[in-house]
Amino acid sequence: MFVLKRLRWIMMGMGVGASASVWAQRKVKVLLRSYTPPEVAARAAKRSTDAAGRTAGEVRTALAEGRQAMRQREAELRHQIDQRQKQPPPL
Repeated sequence: MFVLKRLRWIMMGMGVGASASVWAQRKVKVLLRSYTPPEVAARAAKRSTDAAGRTAGEVRTALAEGRQAMRQREAELRHQIDQRQKQPPPL
């Protein structure tokens, strides 16, 4: 009886140890694969594309704000010109 209990625990320990070893081996392989030159290049390309997209969005926003400010200022200037034209000329 004592031998069977001991054998059962030894087998369970071996099973858990083997499972943990396989799990750790898979994790290490995935980690090492993520540092291969093609993977590193792909990550760098994705980051640069994302950064370029953000920069392009910021430039578009700045241009839109500039155009809006330009239209407002043009409307103010045209209003001032219209006001001057409506006034009678000085004598």
